Amino acid sequence: MNFRTTHLLLACCATSALVAQTARAQDFNIPRGELKSALDAYARQTGTPLIYANGAIQGIKTQGVTGDVTANDALSRILSGTGFIMRRDASGAVGISRDAQSAIALPLELAQAGPVNRASVETVTVTSSKLGGADVQSVPIAITAMSQEQLTATQTAGGPDLVKNVPNLTFSKTNFTGYNIQIRGIGTQAISVSTDPAVAVSFNDIPFLRNHFFEQEFFDVSQVEVLRGPQGTLYGRNATAGVVNLISARPTDRYEAMGSIDVGNYNNRRLEGMFNLPIYDDKIDLRVAGEWTKRDGYSFNDATGRSIDGRDLWSGRVSLLVRPTDKITANFVWEHFDENDDRERSTKQLCQKDTAPAVVDGPAGPQVPGAGYFSNFGAAWVEQGCKQTSLYAPTAFQTPNAGAVPFIAALYTLTPYLSSFGDPYASQTQSTNLRVTSSLIDPHYAAKNDTYELNVDFNVTPQLTLTSQTAYNQDYLYSTEDYNRFNTRPGLFTDASVSNATPSPTLVGMDGEYCDPQLGCSSSLVGQDVSREHAHQFYQEGRLASAFEGPLNFVAGANYLNYKTVEDYIVMSNAISLATETFNGSFGGGLPPPMDATHIPFDAANANSCGPLPASIANLATSFLGIGCAYIDPNPLSKIDGNGHNYFRSQNPYSLTSWAAFGEVYYQVAPDLKLTGGLRFTDDKKSFDLRPSWALVAGEGYPSTGIVDQEWREVTGRFNLSWTPQLDFTDQTLLYASYAHGYKGGGANPPGVIPTPGFFSDAPGTSPSNQTHPLTFKPEFNDAFELGTKNSLLDGTLTVNGDVFLYKYQNYQISQIVDRTSVNLNFNATVKGAELESTWEPIPGLRFNLSGGYENATLNNGSKAIDLMDRTAGNPDWLVVKPFITATSNCILPTYVVNELLAGHGTMTLACTLAYTERSLAPFGDPVVGVTDPVTFQPYVANPDPVNLPGYIGFNGETAPNFGEGFDKNLSGNQLPNTPHFTLSMGAQYSMPVSENWAGTLRGDFYWQSDSFARVFNDRPYDELHGYTNLNFALIFTNQDGWQAMAYVKNVLDTTAITGAFLNSDDSALTTNVFVTDPRLFGIRLTKNW
Repeated sequence: MNFRTTHLLLACCATSALVAQTARAQDFNIPRGELKSALDAYARQTGTPLIYANGAIQGIKTQGVTGDVTANDALSRILSGTGFIMRRDASGAVGISRDAQSAIALPLELAQAGPVNRASVETVTVTSSKLGGADVQSVPIAITAMSQEQLTATQTAGGPDLVKNVPNLTFSKTNFTGYNIQIRGIGTQAISVSTDPAVAVSFNDIPFLRNHFFEQEFFDVSQVEVLRGPQGTLYGRNATAGVVNLISARPTDRYEAMGSIDVGNYNNRRLEGMFNLPIYDDKIDLRVAGEWTKRDGYSFNDATGRSIDGRDLWSGRVSLLVRPTDKITANFVWEHFDENDDRERSTKQLCQKDTAPAVVDGPAGPQVPGAGYFSNFGAAWVEQGCKQTSLYAPTAFQTPNAGAVPFIAALYTLTPYLSSFGDPYASQTQSTNLRVTSSLIDPHYAAKNDTYELNVDFNVTPQLTLTSQTAYNQDYLYSTEDYNRFNTRPGLFTDASVSNATPSPTLVGMDGEYCDPQLGCSSSLVGQDVSREHAHQFYQEGRLASAFEGPLNFVAGANYLNYKTVEDYIVMSNAISLATETFNGSFGGGLPPPMDATHIPFDAANANSCGPLPASIANLATSFLGIGCAYIDPNPLSKIDGNGHNYFRSQNPYSLTSWAAFGEVYYQVAPDLKLTGGLRFTDDKKSFDLRPSWALVAGEGYPSTGIVDQEWREVTGRFNLSWTPQLDFTDQTLLYASYAHGYKGGGANPPGVIPTPGFFSDAPGTSPSNQTHPLTFKPEFNDAFELGTKNSLLDGTLTVNGDVFLYKYQNYQISQIVDRTSVNLNFNATVKGAELESTWEPIPGLRFNLSGGYENATLNNGSKAIDLMDRTAGNPDWLVVKPFITATSNCILPTYVVNELLAGHGTMTLACTLAYTERSLAPFGDPVVGVTDPVTFQPYVANPDPVNLPGYIGFNGETAPNFGEGFDKNLSGNQLPNTPHFTLSMGAQYSMPVSENWAGTLRGDFYWQSDSFARVFNDRPYDELHGYTNLNFALIFTNQDGWQAMAYVKNVLDTTAITGAFLNSDDSALTTNVFVTDPRLFGIRLTKNW
């Protein structure tokens, strides 16, 4: 027979019998080898008609199938990894077509095979070994599985695009260098170092806590599987929301290769390639794949005149499959990721400028906060930098009120280098284009990751398989960008000689520049942050799975995980260095600055001439409120020693050791009824080294103030009842009901600033905050209930899957930036929703798909928290007040107290310190035990001085809400962050032959999600995130010689949607980082398969 001759095997069974047989488990023993031989054996055993092109499958190898499985599952396993899929027609015959997005290649293959009554929707096999390699329609779990070809056709290039394929899934970048995947309202809203992800990201069934899988495009994967709902029994400790499982393509025992080139706008260039090489018979096979991407930036920095947020990365993977015997299969995988470019971590920093109240009334009479620091210490101390506004309003593109920034306050109050205070941001505005920033420094992003896996399957008997999975991962990251995404006016600094009107020592020369050891010389405020980490992970799992012919089967195993990391976050500012260097001479006994000159370079010897002592709480006893002789790191940015107190540093050494034992039992109660039950015992041990920040504080280094050791021992599990009734109106139906209990570990919050004399308690590692900065956070638990159904109708041309779910969620972890670090709080929540997925192929080549989700994720009654953006919760009788310059978090004071302070009674600069420190140091007296009245400098008494302070009733800080941190807001019923009520995606494609050798496919995809909130406070309009739409088109041509040409447009409407927002801390002026979608992208991709 020639290439176009089709091979038709017909059985004598009626179609109804075939349907029944495909749903009944049988004992298969089809060995690996030629695909044609395996298909022939399958057809003889099942009596199922198969339609395929002889020429198309010649030379193709299969892994075969053994064990007691249904006919559908057996055929799926035979075809797994071959590049072919199955499609059933109305007569019961099954067409075998190449999966080059099968609907693309199918018209040609069907034309060669002869007429077929109707096509059918292909079934996707879940290749995860933990789910037994079953057809996705027969797995009683809400799961979406996509092959590499489907990912390409739907333009699902990476993790952010998964939202278009999976209902109730959202994706956004987050602060620092992370991302947040949420499934059914639950994700990783917590970003501190000891936080675990709620959605487990696995590579070949192995979970990885730190990875870059979603920072690169998918390449040479067998498929991507997204499991919704708790999956902790089989997938581990941090799968309370679900699992994203990337399955790489395995080596096969045939010669094949692929090459692809992609060019598009933004000067995008992408290369992808793969070759598969049989090395020794069918015993050893090698597969090598890789991809390289380089493009210009999606954003523009108008301060440097360059585009930023580009990509220059590559990934490579080597897989070696070894079969030393018929019973043993070992697959070794090494994947390397390497990136070095100007990637942004956040797109824009938004702010509506805050201003001081015009008048503060009280017993001292109306007081007008002055514009300068020494004009009654007023306006600068009752401003918080930014205030609430819609992130979409023109007012959101202002700049902060610099009076709220402590290191600028330090320059003004304690140095001669800002002689006449003026807001350095006053004349600066931002572009309203979310992709335009004004940064003196372009971002730099560098990352490397190596992942090693060894997966071994040992067939102990034909019915028992022992699996070992071993993995090691190491990750390096270095990222830096402008700390503020907007510029300040030039001429900020003043020559001290000019201020003093006589020649004198000065750190600012006649050119008006200060030379920072890390940031260089500038007359403007320059800030830069560095985020870096180095992580290692080792993982080992062993499990035993059965495939008995009887009704009872099981899987049992254990795993071990060890993870260690040191994450570092550093914020540098030339204002901090200038203030620190000044303090070293003024308060630390150092040498005076050099005499005035045209230009004054940084002098390391002079800067540290005071002889900084090792940082310790004991050595702070002789300092003035922590200010004294502080070490200034003299090294350039790329070589800092990490011991400087002229920058803020949050160093977070953390380790996790976890082991677990698990098992699931599958009992076939009846031919159409199956019961699944599973349990898992997990032991988690976490260790976190507390290393507070020492910015501006006397000393050298960042010593540990203690270790927080935590351990949890938890039992989780799931129970599932599935029923496959034979219904007249469906070809195949699955109904299931499930309950699952999930768990995710708690952790320790990083410390804030070091406790200094006169500020906080003497306990090492404590924080100035309590409600907003607890030392630890609790583990999460999820009790999940779900009802679902999966159906195949109209002779397999229509699939309709749906589910409803209810979560009772405890201790959901949500981060906010407090005391210059990420702090997690816990909230209880209820999540309920429904999902629908459907694919319909009414005629061969025409396909529609729909995916929709509804969710309502709300905080439980009694939920409350302090809103850092609104600490007074709108109470007019209280005002927000800034703390002393070495402190970090704002406090609140009654307006009558602020009124007295503005009148010159007491001191505004130390008001927060005196009012809310249990053991405070009055600035000109002896230590006071107990809280202090900030107006009188004495312990609280009612009506302390009727003669000199008439009408002043006194103030007791212990009576303030949350000891001055702010008022709790009632959050009962509020929506969880990033949880739109509705998500909807629709797709349509039509494929048809366009010539004798070519088929063409036109595809369009539409995605929409409704409005959501960025924070649990649901403050309108500040927290609102608008819904958005995304529209994609692709035109694809494929031929039988392995060529594919694709023209595509993503985000046709060029929508710039804000997907997430993060509020920065008080001492960062409460600016808001926002994260946005990619712009419109278009290009051409040419691919050749051999």
